[in-house]
Amino acid sequence: MGEWEVKRLSSVCKVISGYAFKSEEFQESGVPVIKISNIGNGFCDLQNNLQYVDNSFLNDLDEKYILKKDSILISLTGSHITQPNSMVGRSCKYTGTTPLLLNQRAGRIIPKQNTKQGVFIYYVMQSQWVKEYIGIVAYGAANQANISPKTIEGIKIRMPDLPIQTRIADILSTYDDLIENNNRRIELLEKATQELYKEWFVRFRFPYHEDTKFVNGLPDGWTVKRLKEYGRIETGKTPPTLDSENYANEIMFVKTPDMHGNVFVIETEEYLSIKGHKTQPKKLLPEDSIMVSCIGTGGVVAINAEKAHTNQQINSIIPDDAKYLEWLYFTCKSLRETILLFGATGATMTNLSKGKLEKLKVINPTRELVYSFNENTEFLFIEMKNLMKQNKNLKKQRDLLLPRLMSGRLEV
Repeated sequence: MGEWEVKRLSSVCKVISGYAFKSEEFQESGVPVIKISNIGNGFCDLQNNLQYVDNSFLNDLDEKYILKKDSILISLTGSHITQPNSMVGRSCKYTGTTPLLLNQRAGRIIPKQNTKQGVFIYYVMQSQWVKEYIGIVAYGAANQANISPKTIEGIKIRMPDLPIQTRIADILSTYDDLIENNNRRIELLEKATQELYKEWFVRFRFPYHEDTKFVNGLPDGWTVKRLKEYGRIETGKTPPTLDSENYANEIMFVKTPDMHGNVFVIETEEYLSIKGHKTQPKKLLPEDSIMVSCIGTGGVVAINAEKAHTNQQINSIIPDDAKYLEWLYFTCKSLRETILLFGATGATMTNLSKGKLEKLKVINPTRELVYSFNENTEFLFIEMKNLMKQNKNLKKQRDLLLPRLMSGRLEV
């Protein structure tokens, strides 16, 4: 086994901050710009909070600000350390092929040698001790934490020679490649089911639509209902945080970031203990409740894969009829603009109350058609859930290997 040497990250990579775009340069479409809010712990969120600039920036900006496949990103700013999803030092690897641009305070780690070394450095940044070190350096008494590219470059790490770096990168990448393949399958399955939803319930091209009469613009037999008529709506709550015994790895505690980009929430950043659950037992959601974010980032929708609590930013629908699950999921997703409109407070943050959500109106198809949609899509939703569970297990296995490989304790 080769020797491991202590080196500063600056010896193997350069860290930069993104380009300072002006607010007036953002527009409705064009080239996506990655901000710190798009950098998750091990994933790049390209479905929420994206902004765009004109395509001309791809030609005008320095190459270092243009993100391509396998670019390594890191958040240089974060909120308070008690908010894990907003912590500084989150890192991810961009796996897409479409060029993106990098905004200021979103950092990029550029390896000095080859792509394989870049992958190794990415896994270094995923190591728990590196995240903790950045947290210690970046967080003081303030609620906003910052770390500079130079400080990250100054981190000392133990590094093996390049062939061993390559082998470690290959081993860990095998897990991430499987996860990425599953994510692509999940995306295709969701698109297929969403397209069927649009075909039947938006374009009205459902089975035998040719023989259906329309009354006041709706197929005969269709009505308009309020969301509260489909089940009980429950607002989440946060148990007292001063009592640490309310929190343990027992019951999912869902927050909006856990929902981003997920049809099902399989795991959460934070969990409650049984004691924490007992402080608010009536708030416990049964499996397959539909969670809708109504405060902050409004209109994010996901389904809990097991019993869960949510925080107060989320209202959840517990369907009266399980066969309405798939239809109601896409119906809630289609309400995003309505939620943003009715939840507008004059500030930038959405705040839609439980009462307002309950009163939102939706087009109500016949029960027979919703049941038929369930028959055509339920197995696809089950497949998505199973793939997400596979990913959870793959991440667990990868994360068990990561510290052993990075410390040199496991020979490769």
